[in-house]
Amino acid sequence: MRRNQSGATVVVVISVIATLAIFIGGALDYTFTVGRNVERSNKNAQCTAIANGCIQKEFMYWREICRTQPSHNPALGVATNTFSSVPLPTQADFPNVTGFTATTGSSASYTVSNYGVTSLTPQLQPVAGTTIPPAGIGQTATTETFFYRASATVTLPDRSAPVNFNAYQIFEQQYQNPWDWAIFFNDPLEIQPGANFTIDGWVQTNSSLYTAMSDLTFGNKVTYGTNWYIGYMPGDGDHSGDTPAAPSWPANLPPVQGTPGQPFGLNPTDVFNTTNPNATGYQELIQPPNPASSDPLATQRYFNQAGLKIILSSNSSSITATLYDNSTAATTTSLGTSIGTLTYTAATRYTGAKTTAVVTGSSTLQKSLANTFESALSLNQSIQDDRETETIPITELNIGTISSAISANPGNFNGFNQVVYIDDTISTASAERAVELTNGTVLPSGGLTIACANPVYIQGDYNTGTNPPSDSGNTTEPTASGYTRQPSSVIADAVDILSNSWSNSLNSSGVIAESTNSLSGRVATSTTVNAAIMAGNVPTGTQGSNYSGGAENFPRFLEDWSNATLTYYGSMVELFASQQATHPWPNTGNVYNPPTRAWYYDTNFQIHPPPGSIMIVSYLKGQWYQL
Repeated sequence: MRRNQSGATVVVVISVIATLAIFIGGALDYTFTVGRNVERSNKNAQCTAIANGCIQKEFMYWREICRTQPSHNPALGVATNTFSSVPLPTQADFPNVTGFTATTGSSASYTVSNYGVTSLTPQLQPVAGTTIPPAGIGQTATTETFFYRASATVTLPDRSAPVNFNAYQIFEQQYQNPWDWAIFFNDPLEIQPGANFTIDGWVQTNSSLYTAMSDLTFGNKVTYGTNWYIGYMPGDGDHSGDTPAAPSWPANLPPVQGTPGQPFGLNPTDVFNTTNPNATGYQELIQPPNPASSDPLATQRYFNQAGLKIILSSNSSSITATLYDNSTAATTTSLGTSIGTLTYTAATRYTGAKTTAVVTGSSTLQKSLANTFESALSLNQSIQDDRETETIPITELNIGTISSAISANPGNFNGFNQVVYIDDTISTASAERAVELTNGTVLPSGGLTIACANPVYIQGDYNTGTNPPSDSGNTTEPTASGYTRQPSSVIADAVDILSNSWSNSLNSSGVIAESTNSLSGRVATSTTVNAAIMAGNVPTGTQGSNYSGGAENFPRFLEDWSNATLTYYGSMVELFASQQATHPWPNTGNVYNPPTRAWYYDTNFQIHPPPGSIMIVSYLKGQWYQL
C-alpha cells in the first residue's frame, strides 16, 4: 500500500510539474511573443518616423528644384516626371539613428529604397516617359494644379523578417493667376488709408502685413507670409507719433499666415543675380531681354508674350518708334520681325508730324497692326510731374483708335493676342519718359493688355463704355448701359491715373498746360477705371523716412481729388520696386489730394483674365499614406 501511495505521489508531482511547465512555457512564449510584437512595433514606429523624414526631405528638394529650374515647370510645357537631383537621405539627416544608410542590401542597418518624386496624372497615375503632366481636373481659367508623388520605403533588419514601411505623399504645384486677388504684394504690404476704405476681395502679401488704422475694413480673406503688425512699418516717418488701431474684418475671418505664392514658381534668391542682365529681379517681367544672355523668364516676360512690340530709340536728330510682331523670336541680332517704323525729327517733335515706312510687313495682320498703331501713336507732348519733379516726354497711345480698327475689320487682326508691349529705351530714372493711354473708354472685344517698361498714365474713364459711365459707383457693374466690360490690364514701372477733367492741351513748349498749374488748378472730377494694374512702388524707408504710400496710393495721382471719387474695378499686383518713377510718395506739397475711394475687386477676372499670362505658384503637401 505504501509503495502504491508513493507511486501515486510521484505521478501527481510529475503531473503538477508538467502542468506548471506547460503554464510557464506558455507564459514564456506569450512574453516572448509580446516582446517580439513590441519590438517590431517599435521598429515599425521608427521606420514610420524615418520615412516621414525622407518624404519631408524630398518635398524640400522637389520644391527647390521647381523654383530654381524653369525646366521643371509644367505650365511652360516642360516634362517634369524625373527629379534625379533629389539626393538620397544620409546619416547626417538622421543623427539619432545609428547605422543609417540610403542603399539597399545591408543586413545591419536601416535602409531606404523606392526613393524619389514622380509626376502624376490627375488620376494620380505616373506619367510615362517624357510626357508633359496634364493639369488637374476641374481647373478654371486662372488656376492649374499639377500632381507629384514622393515615395520612400524604409527597411530595418529583424531576427525573423525585416520590418518594411512604404510611405507616399502627394505634392501639388498650384498655379494661380494673380488677378484672383484684389491686392497681391510680393513685398511688405502697408494699408493706412486715413479715410474709410473697404477691400472686398482677397488680400495676400508674401512678406509682412502692416495695418494701423481703424478706417480700414477687410471684406474677405487676408493672408500674409511672415507677420501681421497692427502698426507702421519700420522706416515710416510719415506716421511718426500716430497711435495704431486695428482694422475690421468679417467675423471668424481675421488675417492669417498663409503659404507664400511664388511669382513664376521661381525662387528669386536662386534665380536672380547681378551677373545675368536677364535675371536681376521680378522687374524683368516688363523689361526687354538681352538676347546675348540666358533668360530664366523668357516665356513669362511680356516682351516675349506681346503680339506687338513698340520700341523707341533715338539719335542726335530724331526719335524712332519701331514696331515688331512676334512672328520671329528675339535673337542675338534681332528683337523680332520689324513691321514698321515711325520717325519723329527734333523739328516736328511737338507738332506730331512723323514719317512712316513699312519695313517687312506683308501679311494682312502685319499691315493691319502697322497701320493701326501708326495712327494711334504720337510723341507730341510732355507732362510736368510734380511727384517726379521733372518734365517727362510722353508717348501717347490712343486706345480708341485701336478699338475702332479691330471692331471695323476683326478678320484683319486674326492671330493678334491683344497684348501690346512698349519700351522707350531713352528713359532713365533721372530722365524719365512715359506712356499715356487716352480715349480708353471702349476696349476691343476680347480685352487688351498694355505692358510697358516705363511709367504709364491712364487719362479718363477706362473700359467703361462712355465718358463718364452712367452708373459710375455701381458695385456690380462699372460700365454704361450697352457696353460689356473687357478683360484688361496695365502693367508698368508705375501707373498714374488722371481724371476725366484732365486736359492734354499743350503750351508753346509742348508741355501739357494743366500739368504746370498749381494743385488748385488741377481739379479732378469723378472717374472710373476697370483694369488690373501691376506696377512698382517706392518701398518704405528706402529714401530716408519715406512711406511707400501703401496700397491705398498704389495707383498714383497728380490732381486735387478732394471732391471727386475714383471708382476702381480691378486687381492690384506689386512684384517689384519702381526702377524709373523712383521719387517717394509725397504726404504734403503740390502733388495731389486723395480721392474718395470706391474700389472693388473685378470678379470677372476669375473667368476672363486679361490677355497675357502670369502665374503665382504655391507648393503644397497633399495626402500622406502607406502601402
